[in-house]
Amino acid sequence: MNEKLNKYIVAIYAHICCDGNMYIKSQKRSPSSIRITGTTEPSKRYVVEYNNTCNELLIFVRDNINNIFPGRYIYFDDKGKHRIQMMNKPLYVMLKNIGYIRGKEWDIPKEIIENEEFRRIWLRAFFDDEGSVYHNCIVGYNTNRKAILKIIEMLELEDMKIGVYERIPKNPKHRVCYTIKILSSSFLDFKKIGFNHPEKKKKYEEYRKIRMRRPGLLG
Repeated sequence: MNEKLNKYIVAIYAHICCDGNMYIKSQKRSPSSIRITGTTEPSKRYVVEYNNTCNELLIFVRDNINNIFPGRYIYFDDKGKHRIQMMNKPLYVMLKNIGYIRGKEWDIPKEIIENEEFRRIWLRAFFDDEGSVYHNCIVGYNTNRKAILKIIEMLELEDMKIGVYERIPKNPKHRVCYTIKILSSSFLDFKKIGFNHPEKKKKYEEYRKIRMRRPGLLG
């Protein structure tokens, strides 16, 4: 990992890992491009995209990208495929250098794990994208076992009491899904991580206020 991190890059990286994708596609050159470059070889496009049905999160990721690459074009589709997409080699390379491999394979570097601000930004994005809120717990899901171990480490650094479970699929072609559960005793403490997802944020605050009024629910 040789990128200089800041809060914008960490947020982008986390959301691309959880609900995004990156790939290189070949594109046929236009006649003008052939004249300028002198080659008919297809050009490469470095694509970074983020998919989410929550419009607020799409805007959040778009705004974070704009903070790193101001003025660059970002395709925004909030009605059809619910995604943002950017063709930008520097962004693609940056996220690769941090730890993105492909698809559901990515790593979380120690520079994020050991930095309190970055760690909480990353965890917030994870639970925004992959989490659910219930009255007695908060859960997150993923199939990346290597990353799950790093997420466990980050939550333990936040003194969170957690449970971890795995679900073995009946179809051997499918990947094992891991569930991380923030236990009841750490429900109120999760506030220091929190949510950006408006519905999850609202639901968490409602349950948190109930628990604060009824201490017996903390056990």
